[in-house]
Amino acid sequence: MSTLRNNIYLVGVMKNQICGSKLPCKRDVLSVLFYNMRVVNLNLNDSSALVIDEVVVFWKKARIPVQNRSNCILKLKSLYDNVRNLEKSKNRDTERQREKENDFKEALDNLFDIATLNALNEIKIAEDREFLIKQREKGRVGCMLGVDIKLLRKEKRKEERTAAELKRKEDLLENSSCSIGHFEMEDKEHEDSQKKVINQDNSEDDIYFISESQQGPSSNKRGRKTLMTPRLAAALDKCKVSDRDAMHIISAVLEALNIDITEFVLNRSSIKRNREILRKIKYSSIKSVGNDANFIEVHWDSKLLPDITKNEKIDRLPVIAVGLDFEQLLGVPGIASSAGSEVCSAVFHITDEWNLTEKIQAFCFDTTASNTGRIKGAAVLLQQRLGRDILWLPCRHHIFEVVLAGVFTRTKAIVTSGPEIAQFKALKENWKNIDKMKFLDYTSDEAVYNALKDVAPEIIYFVKQKLAEEQPRDDYKEFLQLTLIFLGDKTNVSFRAPGAYHLARWMAKAIYCLKLFLFRDQMKMRKDNSKLNAEICVFVVYCYVEAWFSATNTTGAPLNDIYFLRKLVIFKNINENIATIAITKFLNHLWYLSEECAAMAIFDDRIERVEKIRMAQKIMECASKNIETVNEKEEENEETEVIEKKLSLQIRDVQNFVQKDLPTELLSANSLQLFKRFGICVEFLQDDPLNWENREDYRTGKNIISTLKCTNDIAERGVKLIEDYNEKMKNEHQKQFLIQVVQEYRREFPVATKGGLLKSKICI
Repeated sequence: MSTLRNNIYLVGVMKNQICGSKLPCKRDVLSVLFYNMRVVNLNLNDSSALVIDEVVVFWKKARIPVQNRSNCILKLKSLYDNVRNLEKSKNRDTERQREKENDFKEALDNLFDIATLNALNEIKIAEDREFLIKQREKGRVGCMLGVDIKLLRKEKRKEERTAAELKRKEDLLENSSCSIGHFEMEDKEHEDSQKKVINQDNSEDDIYFISESQQGPSSNKRGRKTLMTPRLAAALDKCKVSDRDAMHIISAVLEALNIDITEFVLNRSSIKRNREILRKIKYSSIKSVGNDANFIEVHWDSKLLPDITKNEKIDRLPVIAVGLDFEQLLGVPGIASSAGSEVCSAVFHITDEWNLTEKIQAFCFDTTASNTGRIKGAAVLLQQRLGRDILWLPCRHHIFEVVLAGVFTRTKAIVTSGPEIAQFKALKENWKNIDKMKFLDYTSDEAVYNALKDVAPEIIYFVKQKLAEEQPRDDYKEFLQLTLIFLGDKTNVSFRAPGAYHLARWMAKAIYCLKLFLFRDQMKMRKDNSKLNAEICVFVVYCYVEAWFSATNTTGAPLNDIYFLRKLVIFKNINENIATIAITKFLNHLWYLSEECAAMAIFDDRIERVEKIRMAQKIMECASKNIETVNEKEEENEETEVIEKKLSLQIRDVQNFVQKDLPTELLSANSLQLFKRFGICVEFLQDDPLNWENREDYRTGKNIISTLKCTNDIAERGVKLIEDYNEKMKNEHQKQFLIQVVQEYRREFPVATKGGLLKSKICI
């Protein structure tokens, strides 16, 4: 390593570990932090965590209580930011810059203080208290000497008793279905046995451990019955009830039921402690999910949210695992940034924590550069870290949002003024003055009518089918209803008030455009704006509605993309400009027309028997050729071919491409990888497609591919969950337990009716 790289600006030489008999100083922690980042090639998050773990060892040896690990990591990152900011401006030859550098260098040998706020009051031994005071002085006066063996034994016994007490409470709470009398009896027996242990220990070393009920004489009889059950704790968490509010609610309910409150353990501390224990127990039981799975698909998405201090923001990354019989949120870790390396590290660590890394066979993510980048994309880095090829299933909803965004921006259909969009703002403000029954459908505009008259019946049929299905979001349903009204179907006419039109939600803008068209006379739009808005509406209804609402079908994804491309080519005859923009955008996202993904079409019921025969024949031919090719490459020690993750197609070739025998021509030897990775037997391909539905191997394969999610909606639900509960918990571990408990409770009790709750209870 070069001397220049080894020497850190202001800090000095890097070190691989912290040494010495003093508590670590700022220079110590920064030296090791930079070593981990520059030599070991860890990211800031992982490096900070390792350094803090090393620092805590010194503080524990000195018997000084320290802050939460997450707070210590934030403090180290803040120190890192300080030195990096100074380094950025090191070429400034100003007095202020020199002064900042000198102040920073003088403080480097001072204590990196991670003690709790009231550490001096918590420390029982005077020598330890004096040691901390001296270490906080400039130069860290004093050092740690040998270990007091007798004191170490006493502390160890005390820790064992505390752990045993905690374990006993966890077991009782976990088996909370037992009678209260049984709980009291066990509690009493435990107190008697505890007294014996205390007397025995007191004779040895004068260390006192007194149970809560033996604090001394009291005029009030202490309650012994416990109220907190797993379901009650989960319900309080789901409803965002604080510990103090829980006190008020529980006491009021007991009073309403004419139950004596004094019989129960009812105080804020007990409620808090029991809720924390029950969250941890629930988390431990949930963690076994997926142990029997043969494969999982991992979803992730990121959201910038306030951190613990609320002064800064950090990226939260919901990570979800999907398998044949389960869908589980693994956690929502905080990451330093949404960069690919940070996302990769977070996803790997959390799946490893759940023992799922060996079962990962597919990724689903938004098609942002931080995820799909060829070199530093999270998917590429995670695939490299796992050491095997993974199936990519980028979010199809995100793909179509990118297409719609391209149409809006390139046609300049939206003119923004700051965060506002003038025409949308006008509609929102004038909505109360608009006569909702005086709307104009597509027949009122000759150009729009001519463009849609031939396809209108087909689109109306499709939309009504989708409206008969349950939609996950209200804006999805509104989009479908507006499409029907736009096409002249007056069966059930109603309008929602215009909502938000966030820059990231392009569907909201499509909804606004449809409303602007329907009420264009009352809005008195400019002629050029009205014409452009009508063109956007034609594109949305002609091309976009069916593509969007078919996006969740995994087995149909390859054929749907082929249909979408063909429809865009035809749409050139209606509006060449918009069609070209949409095609250009879509060509960047032909993920589901790759050699491997194209094989999913074999399970698509819309493909006719003759086409399926050709597809099966091509796959089997490729299988036999692939065996020969692999054997030849093994003999010549050549590496196997890397499977491309998406189809590469130039816009000049689109016209010829859509006329090919698709999806058969997309298949190759690499298509077999889809069947291999999921353990799908391909013997059914040798049979007639008419018999496939009667074959177990075909039904199993179809079930597996249908289980895969090709949209990232579940990750978006994880984002919404952490948004709702992010500020309800400061402790990072409890925050992770909380979101697991809430998700599980919502799954068990999805409705808030008496009948629904009773039914859910019976099912459980």
